[in-house]
Amino acid sequence: MVPCNDLLRKLNFYQRRAVLDESRAALVNANVGSGKTTVLIAKALYQHIKRQIPLKEMVVLTFTNKAANEIKSRMRAAEPDARDGDMPWFGTFHSVAMKLLQTLLPVEELGYTHDFSILDPDGQVEMAERLIEEYGLRVKYRRKLAKRLEAARFGQTLYGAMKREDDIGKLCELLSAEKLRQNKMDFDDLIRNATCLLKKGNWSPRWIIIDEFQDCDNSQMEMILALAAKATKLFAVGDPNQSIYGWRGGGRAVFTKFQREFRAKEYSLPLNYRSSATILDAAKCFLEDRSELTGVREPGSEIVVRNHYNPFQEAEYLADKIIRLHGTGVAWRNVAVFYRMQRQSKTLEEAFRREGIPFTVSIRKTLKDLPVLQWLFHLLSACAHQADRNSLYSVLTNAQFGEGLSRAQVKSTLDTGCGSFLYSKIKGFPSWAEGRRTAAEIYNYFGLDEYLSPTSVSFRENKEYILDFLGKLEQYIWKNTPNFLQGLREFLNTAALDGTDFFKEQEPSSFDSVKLMTLHSCKGLEFQYVFIIGVNYGLIPLRADTGRGYNRRDREEEERRLFFVGITRARDHLELSYYTDPGDPRVLPGESSYLSIIPRRLLDRRDSAASDRADLQEYRRLILENRRKGQRPDSTGLRLSKLPKADSRGMPKSVQRKVRHPKYGEGVVESEDEETITAAFEAYGLKTFSKDFCPLEFLQKQ
Repeated sequence: MVPCNDLLRKLNFYQRRAVLDESRAALVNANVGSGKTTVLIAKALYQHIKRQIPLKEMVVLTFTNKAANEIKSRMRAAEPDARDGDMPWFGTFHSVAMKLLQTLLPVEELGYTHDFSILDPDGQVEMAERLIEEYGLRVKYRRKLAKRLEAARFGQTLYGAMKREDDIGKLCELLSAEKLRQNKMDFDDLIRNATCLLKKGNWSPRWIIIDEFQDCDNSQMEMILALAAKATKLFAVGDPNQSIYGWRGGGRAVFTKFQREFRAKEYSLPLNYRSSATILDAAKCFLEDRSELTGVREPGSEIVVRNHYNPFQEAEYLADKIIRLHGTGVAWRNVAVFYRMQRQSKTLEEAFRREGIPFTVSIRKTLKDLPVLQWLFHLLSACAHQADRNSLYSVLTNAQFGEGLSRAQVKSTLDTGCGSFLYSKIKGFPSWAEGRRTAAEIYNYFGLDEYLSPTSVSFRENKEYILDFLGKLEQYIWKNTPNFLQGLREFLNTAALDGTDFFKEQEPSSFDSVKLMTLHSCKGLEFQYVFIIGVNYGLIPLRADTGRGYNRRDREEEERRLFFVGITRARDHLELSYYTDPGDPRVLPGESSYLSIIPRRLLDRRDSAASDRADLQEYRRLILENRRKGQRPDSTGLRLSKLPKADSRGMPKSVQRKVRHPKYGEGVVESEDEETITAAFEAYGLKTFSKDFCPLEFLQKQ
């Protein structure tokens, strides 16, 4: 166990003051890079070691499993005798709510039993689709059913261009009744039901510690209020300048509400240990308030600003740049590229793959992204929860892995009890599974080889996925419970909350790859080199369209905070770039106004000289004019879209079309499609140009 004096000695003045606070409630404004997680863990350890508060009487709430696991790991490192079982209430809001409902709270009062199952968002859409068909409901925008259900939860029954209401309200009523009938709770139900029962005074901890407090939405704040009895103490750590989830209900107002409800004493962690002074000075330009933010590092290098003609040229440049960085000894994992929209990664992926650069695209996947696991999940859920009609229909009607039955055939099977081999195995599973079962035994019980189509090209991969899944199930049950069915239910619920991250091995910290991610995904991370691309209006910032609970000012402020988060992920080197031709009608050509906010003294502008910037404005004017006219002229006035398609790779040079570029000189056309032309230049290699404004001059045959 770490002595308290050693624990406190490692903290700076501001951190130590927050940890030693004895108020009933403390609200810590932890500026970016100020050691937020260190303070949170130190607070929990101090209360446990010095004040003798059992870990089981603390609730530590996070927003990601990664954060929860890191906190538990660091707690175990400080106190080796601590086990996960000693920290049952350390986890995400949803996982803590689930455990409370399963173990302590009287869910029977709400019509549930303690062995309820979790319905993930994809499962909820599947259930809703089935109810629409069964009841003949008229619901518009079916392809956006998940968004419609979410909007309806906030009272918005009209969607898109709708003038009149459809049956979305009726669908929500049927969905609630069906979930209760099948003993299922979706993610929102977990928070809502736990809060409802906690308000009745069923249980409260001695301490509540909240990480990333700025991300709390109203329902999570209500859960905190319900958890806190008069004797409960609270410690919330967050940064209002990193509040970037307004679209799901989070916001800066939660700080005011917490302070008002608990009369919290406020503290600040102003020292940033991460970024160079130059990067930090640029980030300060995007702060909405007068937050105290002080760096401890030297200025370092200036922030580079570049202009790329289009995303294709940019991807080629980044691939070359990153390869050169790696050649100087920079590990791939110390480099990250951030973008505003996930669709922007495709061009980067193609360029990096072509150049052999190892990369990882950070995107949260659900079971739906791995169809064989989604089907297996439904199969085991139908076995573990015999009333789960939703999973049963999904298993039996699946044409790829199941029996491909129609809904009418499934209904007949349920009525008669025959007509399906899988159905008979599902019904017999509880009796067969008494005692412990291995992964191989479960696989053979269902005869899964037959359902994976041994002659298909994906058979081996799908079998590996399933055996890995069942192996994790076997390990979980051996570790946690002697009751196989109980362990199966717990395993499936955890898997539903965690998505595919629960099934695959976590990427080892030593895995060396460049990280590609959206600005939203980068929060909580840091890298030596950061490239933020697409700093054009329409991407950074995104157009400030209004939405649920949003006004234009809210959106604009959140976009600034999002850019602030991206900038402050960089430790040593930051590069910002924008496009002359973004290739997207929703995005304006030319640099975003955000670049003009950053003081010139902090920037190394490699985008253009003064005369070139005038040319850029002319490019911008022409592109916008051509978009309005629906034309694609080149610099000679020819309609490039009417020229014959070219793909001259492998042709003799005598028949290749020759071109001249004002910078790259003479070259030959390599390929062409509807949007772009690619040409090869002897000194510069392959370059791709958009047809919206093509700088190439086509030369006559010599």
